[in-house]
Amino acid sequence: MSENAAPRPPSPMEFGSMPLDPVYGWGRVYEPVETLIDETAAFIEHLAREAQERGATFTDEELEARFFAFWDGLVAAGTLRRLPDRPPAFGRSILGPRRWLNAQRIRIQRLIAHWEKE
Repeated sequence: MSENAAPRPPSPMEFGSMPLDPVYGWGRVYEPVETLIDETAAFIEHLAREAQERGATFTDEELEARFFAFWDGLVAAGTLRRLPDRPPAFGRSILGPRRWLNAQRIRIQRLIAHWEKE
């Protein structure tokens, strides 16, 4: 990167090891996984911009609804395929919905903090 180039913000994946895949929250299975991760990471950046603009965080209910609508839209567009869900206990045994959403909220907050620092 040149000296004059603006530093790139860290990607949501760089903020920690918490998975972006909803299988770890709800047992929802989408393929291809690489596309799911890339699209979800970009969506988290979109949510961070929105949260920064409105000056407020998202509730769990808002985040869950937004993520489900986002993934459903990717399936409808043919970007992702939804496969049969894993048993609900699978996702809950790893993170579960609330911890998965909290991990994304942390990513959103860290992106906002990074942008505000720049």
